[in-house]
Amino acid sequence: MIDASKNDASDVGLAQRASSGAMTAFIILFAMNLLDYLDRNILVSIQPQIRDDLKVTNEQWGLLMSVFLISYSVFSPVMGWLGDRYRRTWLLAFGVGLWSLATVGSGLARSYGDLVLARSILGIGEATYGVIAPTILIDVFSRHQRSRVLSAFYLAMPFGSALGIGLGPLIAKNYGWHMAFYVVGVPGLVAALFAFLLPEPVRGASEGIPVDRLKAHEKAGATREDYLDLMVNSSYTYSVFGMAAYTFGIGGMLVWVPNYLFNTRHFDQQRAGTMLGLCTFTAAIVGMTLGGWLTDRLAKTRPQALFLVSGLSMIASIPFVLLALFSTSEPVIYAMIFAAEALMFVNTGPCNAIVANVVQPNLRAAAFAISTFAIHFLGDIWSPWLIGKAADLFGDPETMASSYGQLLKAIGAVPTQVVGHPPENIVAGLLMVVPALLLSGIVLIAGARHLPREMALMQAKLKAAPRPSQAPETTAL
Repeated sequence: MIDASKNDASDVGLAQRASSGAMTAFIILFAMNLLDYLDRNILVSIQPQIRDDLKVTNEQWGLLMSVFLISYSVFSPVMGWLGDRYRRTWLLAFGVGLWSLATVGSGLARSYGDLVLARSILGIGEATYGVIAPTILIDVFSRHQRSRVLSAFYLAMPFGSALGIGLGPLIAKNYGWHMAFYVVGVPGLVAALFAFLLPEPVRGASEGIPVDRLKAHEKAGATREDYLDLMVNSSYTYSVFGMAAYTFGIGGMLVWVPNYLFNTRHFDQQRAGTMLGLCTFTAAIVGMTLGGWLTDRLAKTRPQALFLVSGLSMIASIPFVLLALFSTSEPVIYAMIFAAEALMFVNTGPCNAIVANVVQPNLRAAAFAISTFAIHFLGDIWSPWLIGKAADLFGDPETMASSYGQLLKAIGAVPTQVVGHPPENIVAGLLMVVPALLLSGIVLIAGARHLPREMALMQAKLKAAPRPSQAPETTAL
């Protein structure tokens, strides 16, 4: 048994260790995340040049996005298992280095097959980073800062997306699309070295639990029963399914909204890329900052706010998505994209904080990995391909002559055509985003009632002696 008289002193020392190096860790991990999403979206922003050069169809382009996400999702559970057992900083260095080499490989591609191979390898590296980095941040920052810290960390996602969307056309226009990948890949190789500067905290260092108890759980590792408990953890599953539906929507938008602006509304590519990047960036600052601050504030007295704020924001974004798709005014379209994205980004920090709050520290990398697998396999693995498929299908005059095609025509979702390409109906494809956002909002709101009980249960498990495990002991390699 642990001497209760020593708990206060232990917790003070624990807080000091948890805060040591926290900002260094945040800056390094944020920079890596920025490069991650810069790479993903520089591909999207230069799609006209790549598709013309490699003769890629809409369906193939959507499939290319899916290939990366399949690789990313399949390898995430493997990296999550490793991340709960071995030194996380070394795994991060491997992951960031591998994805950076794959990015350079994308620039070397001379065929569609080459590009598919490079993006598949990219997914392995990014899976390593994506499931391990949040667990380090959770351990080095206070529990009461989680929503804000994770919101700030994931700001790199839209910030990197905005930079990719804005810089991609500029680099491709002046130096060719191959150079765009080199510009992103080389800094990633440098960033991989900085992983060795990161702290390696005891798993659960921010939970307010004595260090010796945390080390006992870390040494024991997760048991089969822990994994089974995770699958019936209502807060965890509602959060994952809510994020999956959201990811279907936002993933499809990030891939196809640039094409919608270029081909459907015939906006200048470079100007549209810059404006869309600016909208995404500012929306992320507003949405993620508001989401993190508001939910941390409300959750002090009502933990359910993590779910409720996220769910209501998803539903509130739907009218703005519709206005963006059916308006013909350039200023209105950009304003509506900004409003929709700001509301959608509200959920990022709170939903990830839910996972951290209800999952034991020695299981968190696996929990984030399973979450990553689920949200992509149920979400944006399919949405870019399905939206591209629908855009081709409802570009066909025969399909538009059907009753559903006539309904789309009546609401303004009509085919357009770019010289040298068959007709397409990107608005019809992007309408798939609407039911996904509605479903996300409903699921997240439904999950709110479970959170207080499961947060208390996680803390009780962490304070108790660990279950016996047959798993190998956690090691620092």
